[in-house]
Amino acid sequence: MNIKNWLSERLKSGRSDKPSPETVNPVPQLTRNLRAAFLIVSAAVVLWAIIDPETRTNFVSGSGIAQGALIAAIALGVVLTYRGSGIVNFANSAVAMYVAYFYAVLRRDGDLFLPPLPNPLAPIEGVLHIFQDKGAWTDLPDWPTRISLGNEVSFWPALLISLVFAMLFGLLLHLLIFQPLRHSPPLAKVVASIGLFILLPAVIIRRFTIQPFAVRSMPFYKQDAAPLKLPFGISIGADALTIAILVLVLTFALWFFFQKSRFGLSTRAASENEKGAVLLGFSPEFLGAANWVLSTLITGLLGIFAATIQRSVDPGVLPALIIPALTAALVGGFTSFGWTTFASLLLGMQFGLIKYLEINHHWFFKSGGTPLPGGERLIPLLVIVVVLYLRGKSLPVRGSLSAGRLPFSPTPSQSSRRYLAPASIFAVVILALFVLTPPFRLALSNSLVGVILCLSIVVVTGYVGQISLAQMSFAGISAFLVSKMTVEAPIRLPVFFTDYHITVIPHMPFPFPILIGGFVAMAVGMIVAIPALRVRGVNLAIVTLAFAVAVDRVLFANKSINGGFIGAKVNTPNLIVGARDVQYDFLGLTAGDGLQPNPLTAIFCLLLVVILCYMIANLRISATGRSMLATRNNERAAAAAGVNVAGVKMLAFAISAFIAGVGG
Repeated sequence: MNIKNWLSERLKSGRSDKPSPETVNPVPQLTRNLRAAFLIVSAAVVLWAIIDPETRTNFVSGSGIAQGALIAAIALGVVLTYRGSGIVNFANSAVAMYVAYFYAVLRRDGDLFLPPLPNPLAPIEGVLHIFQDKGAWTDLPDWPTRISLGNEVSFWPALLISLVFAMLFGLLLHLLIFQPLRHSPPLAKVVASIGLFILLPAVIIRRFTIQPFAVRSMPFYKQDAAPLKLPFGISIGADALTIAILVLVLTFALWFFFQKSRFGLSTRAASENEKGAVLLGFSPEFLGAANWVLSTLITGLLGIFAATIQRSVDPGVLPALIIPALTAALVGGFTSFGWTTFASLLLGMQFGLIKYLEINHHWFFKSGGTPLPGGERLIPLLVIVVVLYLRGKSLPVRGSLSAGRLPFSPTPSQSSRRYLAPASIFAVVILALFVLTPPFRLALSNSLVGVILCLSIVVVTGYVGQISLAQMSFAGISAFLVSKMTVEAPIRLPVFFTDYHITVIPHMPFPFPILIGGFVAMAVGMIVAIPALRVRGVNLAIVTLAFAVAVDRVLFANKSINGGFIGAKVNTPNLIVGARDVQYDFLGLTAGDGLQPNPLTAIFCLLLVVILCYMIANLRISATGRSMLATRNNERAAAAAGVNVAGVKMLAFAISAFIAGVGG
């Protein structure tokens, strides 16, 4: 048997001698056990919902099914892009939102909503704006933001045009962003995907508004139509039932397509053995582009249907569904369309169930007498942690041989530490005290705080190679704790069945609240680091992103923590409060201009940045830093050399979370 026939047999069987480059592909036996356990738990939840009529009504509802169908569409798109190009697309929910806006604008105004394109004349226009007050001509041509087709467009032409746009948009994303990153390390792909996730809602808010955008209903559905009656007393609208059936049909079609068609088999083969697929004449670039087009087509189609059912599209609602979509994709192992859809529908229906439980049951978690917000966001996080814990490995495979490496981490030079750093510090001090106006002083202080937050990423990602998307959560936890310590302290809680109270948050003078906030963030960071002992790369990014969303919805959205509309107050230290004096005289010079913010605020932030920078630089040249870099480069080799890989990861997360807490 020659090499071509051998590879052909291997590719047709969907097997490869080499392990999968990502740890999301599970061990078969463990996968069966995990899916069986998930099926048992899901069946128990469904049976419990059927037994209680009220619970059943809120669990199997039209809105929940529609929500689950939309999650399934996003999750199926994530699975397609991963199978076709090896990229977990965190921006798939934002793509669904963008296509839905394109359809809504086309239906209402008859305009083609164009993506933002870079204007090559922008730098010239920026320079000419300097002379605008002098009457200079500065109006240069701009790229159009929309193309008018006249009046409003009817449903079927608008749907067809929107789907064509979705396919072209997916192809554009693949060719311009993700194909050039095909052989880059996972960190680069995650950063690009998260950047797109942030960009698309920002474009919508910039061009329209942050408020929901009205979407016209489908012409073949009556808005006042009575819901359909199903067995067990379940009522569901015709539109929600349609989108659910559409998702099931698409799921079966994808399964059949990838099992029987030549394109599906070649995609599966390339995902298992890319070099073998190339030898057989398959183009990984073409397969990746085709799967991206198919992904955005399905995501856009279901995004349009979901928007028409909800009668509006919101730049803050659809993108938030990426967490349950990633959860469903993980349950399906990023390979199974059926399990992905099944998990998506359950995750969508649990939204209504959790809302019903938190309102109607006294045992549900309460905060200040009201139900704890964001309970439905905890379910995806718990499912992600369980799935990755059962499937992950303490020393996972680093990736394919063609994957790129993280940038080199150079040792800080003596000249930079002895001359460049002190000169930069002196320049910032002079600017803050004598040159900058109040707006620029505020910008300088905010920039220095941003530097502190970035330093936390240097430790966990730059030194150890762990992708953490929870740094701002650590900062927020520390910031709200400092607010409690400086404003509401001492806070006492009663001891059960006694008249005694225990002080849980004492009143402490500056700078102890900042340090304690950092240590609390460190403790939380070490808890988040536990999944990092078994998974890394994109998997860890999913865990930390789910944690960040859960913290934002459960803690930061809690009025007893965030202070409601007025926000959580923080007492500024007397050293930089600025209430007494914001202008200082020394050595015959006057620092400050008598206006807020106090120049000492920037000096204090600069002092923290300098201390943390020197600490991180010394960490890099220490034995601990070398152990971190060894872990980043090759965990197996580091463990063989005697490095405690688990301890190094925990230490990196602890240091990183402490720095982020100080920045918060």
